[in-house]
Amino acid sequence: MNFKRIAHRGFSSEAPENSRAAFALAVEGDFYGVECDIWKSADGVYVVSHDGHMERMCGVDEEIPKLPYEKIASYPFVRGKKRTNHPEQHLIRFTEYLSIMARNDHMHPVVELKVDFTTVELGEIVDLVRKYGLCERTYFISMHQQALLRLKNEWKVPPERLQYVYGAERKNKWIPVNLELEQWLIENRINLDSRHSLITEGTVIRLHQAGLQVNVWTVNDKKLTEKMLKKLKVDMITTEYYHEID
Repeated sequence: MNFKRIAHRGFSSEAPENSRAAFALAVEGDFYGVECDIWKSADGVYVVSHDGHMERMCGVDEEIPKLPYEKIASYPFVRGKKRTNHPEQHLIRFTEYLSIMARNDHMHPVVELKVDFTTVELGEIVDLVRKYGLCERTYFISMHQQALLRLKNEWKVPPERLQYVYGAERKNKWIPVNLELEQWLIENRINLDSRHSLITEGTVIRLHQAGLQVNVWTVNDKKLTEKMLKKLKVDMITTEYYHEID
């Protein structure tokens, strides 16, 4: 079946999320893209982590934006799937993620901007992607609409490589995609990356008619994957597992 499978925070059913091991396994597998999340440390290093706070993965009461990277990297992961199957993992630099992505000529980095980064910061991020020769393959996703617009308007990132993340905030976690959001996406030519439970067949049809694509997260069940593909006809599935689909 023709769809794009995105490894959520790396192959995170086989190694701790957003770890060097999870990214390396995803690059070796049959994924279209590999998603990561980035923050900025106190000394200006872009760090890969879903959370800004380090308690969940590292077990420490520390925040990434308040620490230098050397200190951040000193804490090992204490949680994560199949953690003990791998060497000790730590929060890595964004550049380490990019170097792993660059090992595969067909891999597509999917970079979630966890912060409403400034225009200057976004330029730094784009420059890092360019340094690794990945500009033409990288997707940028974010719940921050202005960050996506800055990438599009100031740094000329093609809109087909931009996705608005919907359903990740408390204010919209349980609210289906509405016509107002659809119109914003269509007007700005920005694609949708939605919590899978918040989209309808109508939303997908209208966005497809406008020439946009729909990504859904996090789809870990095979039957749900088949529903998303065969009934709703989404374009991308973000998942922690690899399910063979007929």
